[in-house]
Amino acid sequence: MNFVGNSDMKLKVLEDDTHIFVGRKKSIHEKYGIEGSLLFGKSLEKEKFGKLVHLDAISPHVIFICGARGSGKSYDLGVIAEEIITKNPNLAAVVIDPVGIFWSMKHPNKEEREVKDLLEWGLEPKGLESTKVFIPYGLKESIPKDTYDALFSIKPSELTVDDWCLTFGLERFSPTSLLLEKAIEKAKAKKRNFSIDDLIRVIEKDKELISREKGYSISTRRALLSRLEAAKSWGILSEEGTSLSEICMEGIVSVIDISFLEENVSSLVIGMLARKILNARKKVTRQASMKKYAMSDIDELLDVEIPPTWLFIDEAHTLIPSGGLKTAATDSLIEYVKQGRRPGCSLVFATQQPSAIDTKVLSQLDILITHKLVFEEDIKAVMKRVPTVVPDEYRKASFIRSLPIGVALLADRSEQSSRAFTVKVRPRFSQHEGRETTSIELDENFDEETIRKMIVELIYKKLQSEGRMPLRKLETLADTLKRRYKVKIETDEIIHYLVENKNCEVREGALWLGGKMPSYEEEALEEKSSTELSQKALPVLISEEKAKQIAEKRKKEKLLGLFGKEEKVKSIELVYSPVYMLSYSRKSERGSIPSRCFVSPDYELLFFGKKGLQKTKSINMLLDLSDKKFRVFKELRAAWLTRKQVQEKTLLTAQAAAKYLRELVGAGLVERKGEKYRAKNLDVPNDILSASFSLENVDLVKPRNAKVEEIKCNEKRIQSIPKLFGPAIIDSVDIVLLPKWRVTYESAGKSRIEEFFAL
Repeated sequence: MNFVGNSDMKLKVLEDDTHIFVGRKKSIHEKYGIEGSLLFGKSLEKEKFGKLVHLDAISPHVIFICGARGSGKSYDLGVIAEEIITKNPNLAAVVIDPVGIFWSMKHPNKEEREVKDLLEWGLEPKGLESTKVFIPYGLKESIPKDTYDALFSIKPSELTVDDWCLTFGLERFSPTSLLLEKAIEKAKAKKRNFSIDDLIRVIEKDKELISREKGYSISTRRALLSRLEAAKSWGILSEEGTSLSEICMEGIVSVIDISFLEENVSSLVIGMLARKILNARKKVTRQASMKKYAMSDIDELLDVEIPPTWLFIDEAHTLIPSGGLKTAATDSLIEYVKQGRRPGCSLVFATQQPSAIDTKVLSQLDILITHKLVFEEDIKAVMKRVPTVVPDEYRKASFIRSLPIGVALLADRSEQSSRAFTVKVRPRFSQHEGRETTSIELDENFDEETIRKMIVELIYKKLQSEGRMPLRKLETLADTLKRRYKVKIETDEIIHYLVENKNCEVREGALWLGGKMPSYEEEALEEKSSTELSQKALPVLISEEKAKQIAEKRKKEKLLGLFGKEEKVKSIELVYSPVYMLSYSRKSERGSIPSRCFVSPDYELLFFGKKGLQKTKSINMLLDLSDKKFRVFKELRAAWLTRKQVQEKTLLTAQAAAKYLRELVGAGLVERKGEKYRAKNLDVPNDILSASFSLENVDLVKPRNAKVEEIKCNEKRIQSIPKLFGPAIIDSVDIVLLPKWRVTYESAGKSRIEEFFAL
C-alpha cells in the first residue's frame, strides 16, 4: 500500500520502540505493558510509520466506528472481537449481528490475499472455536442445525410497558398502552414469571379490565390482543428465557444473529440485552458475597454472575437514531454508555451513517475510528465528535473521501495522544463474510457434466418436496447456472434425463414427479387405492364428442393453408387430476359462514368464469408473505398510499412499514410512484365467498374409468389460501378428482400433448 499520512503536525502518543497504545492511561501501561492490549493495525504516519497500533482492553471503552459501505467498518468489529478473546480471556464478547455475517468467525480466513498479508504480520489463519452462534428459539425448525450453536429468547415478564409500546409503535399514554400497563401489573401479581398467554388471559377475563364502567372498550382490548397474538410469531418470547450466563461467558464470542428479525423486534432484543448486562454488572461491582448469592433466586444468580462484557453492534443507526426518534433499544443503550464504565461494560458500535446516530451516545465515545465517508453531513458529524485534535489536512472532506479500504483515521480521548492519526487495519485471521459481491469473473471453474448434475439434483430435490416444477422456472434455473459458470447446456437435455431416469413426466407446462397412477374401475371404488385418493370427483360436463370438436379447433394447421406441417388428433382420453377441496368457515357479524373452495396442485384457485372452469394465476405469489406483509399488500390493493398512510392503516411501526414496502416493491408485487405505493394488478380475487369459487351448483360424483395423476403438495400452504381473504377456520381438507381431456396431436412423427378441463 502506498498510502502515507501526510500531516506535518507533531504526533505524540503512548508508545515503546515498536508499539503505539491507544485509549490507555500511562499508569495502566506502566503496570501491564503490552498485556491486555489489542493489535488493531499499523501506523501510516510518516514519523511513526509501521509501528503496531494497539487498543486498550483493560479499561472499559466506548468505540465508535464509521465508514461508507464496503470501507471496512464491519471488518474492524471482527478484528477487535478476535483480539478480545485471544488477548484478554477474562472478558466476554457479545456481537449483535443484524445481517448474518459473524457466524464465519468459527472458520479460518481463506481469502488468498489476506492469508498472504497475515504471514507478513506474523499471524496465521485460524477460526475461533470459542465462537457461539445464537438464533431466535422460534426459528429452530426452519434453520439448519449445523449453522448455529444455541437458541435465545426473552421472558415476556422482563419487558417493560415502554418496551412493548416502542416495539408495537404505540403512544405511551394511549388507551391501548394504559390497558397494557394494567394488564402487566395484574399478570405479575398472579405469576412473577408470566407468559404471553397469561397476559392475554388477563386482558380477556379480568373483571376490572372488561368492566363496562371502569374497564376498557372492546375495540381497545381487541387492538391489544391482536398485537400480542402477533408477538407470538416473533420467535423470541418464551417463559424460560435465556440467562445472561449462557451469553456472557469468559473467553467466548457470543454471536446473536438477529438477521431473521424485523427491525422493531431486533431493537427490543438489543435493548433488553444491554439493560440486563448493565444491571448485572452493577450488582457484581457491589462486591456482594457468595453468601448473599447462595440465598438468591437461581434465575437471578444466572443473570448476575457475568464477567466484564464488550458489546458489539453493527448498523447502529437503526437502533439509536438521531432527530428525536426512539426505538426499544435507544434508552437502554444510552444508559449503557453513560453508566457502563465503572461496572466494566464496553461498547463497540458501527454505522455507515454517523449523522443519523443519537448525539447522547456519541458524546460518550472515547475512541473513534473513521473509514472512508462520502456524504458531507456524515463527515461534518464525525469531525464534530472527534475526541482529540484533527490536523487541518485530515479535516478536509476530500481526505476522508479518499481513504482506501482498510485505512482509517484513529482518534482517542487519552491525554497521551496529541492528535488523530492514520492506521492500516490488520488482516483478520478468522473468515469475514461481510464483503460485497463483485462483478468480476468467478474463480469457480466447473465442467458441463458437473453443472448438469448440479441442475438435475436441484430440480429433483424440488420435485421430491413439491411434486412439480413449472417448465418456465426450470428454464430460468438452467439459464442462471449456465450464465454463472459459462457452460453450454440445453434445457431439453435436462428434461429428457429426468423423464428417462427419474420417473418424471411433462404435462400442463410443468415437470411432474411420479408419472401416472394406474387406472381403476368404477365397480372397485369401495377398495382403498394405494395412494389413499378420495373417491369423489367433479362431474364431466364436456362430452367426448364435444371434446373432439374442441381438440380439432386447437390443432395447429398449415400457415395460410400452404406452409408448415399440419397436426392430426392422434388420441383423446379422459384423465383425472387430484385437487384439494377445502371446507372452511368465515367469521362475520352474522355469525359463521360455511363455504368451500378448490385448489390446484400449483396452489391456484379454481373458479367458473366466462370461459368455463378457469384457474387463478397469482395466488402462489402471495403464500410466502408474512401476515404483516400481506396486510400491507391488501391495503395497497384499494388505493395509492404513502408510507405513513400504510403505517396508520396496518398499525405497524414506521421502520416495519418502510421495510415491507421496500420488499414488496423488490418482489414485483407493488409499484411506487414518488412517495406513493400501490399493489400491482394481479390475478387475485378480492374475495372467494361466491358461487363461482365454491362451485356451488356442482355436485361431486363417482369418477369414471380413467387414469389418475399423482399429487404431491404442501398441505399447510394449501390451507393458508382461504385465510388470505379474511379470518377463516379450516373445517376439512379432502382430495377430489378434477376431470380433464388429454389430447395427443401428431405431426411429422412428433407428438404434442394438450389438456383442458372437462367441465
